[in-house]
Amino acid sequence: MFQFIEIILLVVTLVLFSMASIKKRLLDPAGVLIANVVGLVIFYLGGIIYFLLIALFFVVAEASTKLYANRKPVLHEKRTIGNIFGSSGAAVIALLLNNPIAFFGALSAALADTLSSELGMLSNKKPVLITTLEQVEHGADGGVTGLGMWSALLGASVVAVIHFALNSSLYLFMILILAGFFGSAVDSFFGAVFERKKKLRNTEINFLGSSAGALLAFYLSLLL
Repeated sequence: MFQFIEIILLVVTLVLFSMASIKKRLLDPAGVLIANVVGLVIFYLGGIIYFLLIALFFVVAEASTKLYANRKPVLHEKRTIGNIFGSSGAAVIALLLNNPIAFFGALSAALADTLSSELGMLSNKKPVLITTLEQVEHGADGGVTGLGMWSALLGASVVAVIHFALNSSLYLFMILILAGFFGSAVDSFFGAVFERKKKLRNTEINFLGSSAGALLAFYLSLLL
């Protein structure tokens, strides 16, 4: 059973998250509810460490968004149920399948893509389409920059370092960096091919990208 201190930490984190999301208008009301449900599911399936990891992901994602907004003021768009499912859906499925390395792979890809998208907007150079290398405007679906790719590597490395601290496996550390970077690249590729043509939405693209990271981490871990 879960320890009392874990329950307290869970409740406090969810309350603070909900209050901040409502006060800062980070999520719409349905988004707050679903985010709490996702957090509870992850806690139940994986325990407090996995719950704190997903909470860390949302904190870092919001911080990176704020960084861009502070440099180039824009209206902050509320995250919705779709955003939450797109970012965390693959990670939840991995836990439902009792596959921790796939969970970390999904989270690595999601964080890599988030930092790549948000911090890449700060690049002084225009992005290029990942498929054709054609120059596009900042924020264009499928656009990538050098800064964005380094940011993706940073996001993947954060998750890999946390996993290494828990498991001390250098091989899995490298796998998670690769999975995160690969998932971010897949997200950009599908964005260029499908989202630009309005054939898929951002939620679906995010889910595919994090799923790619989860699958790559899982299959490479089988080589151990």
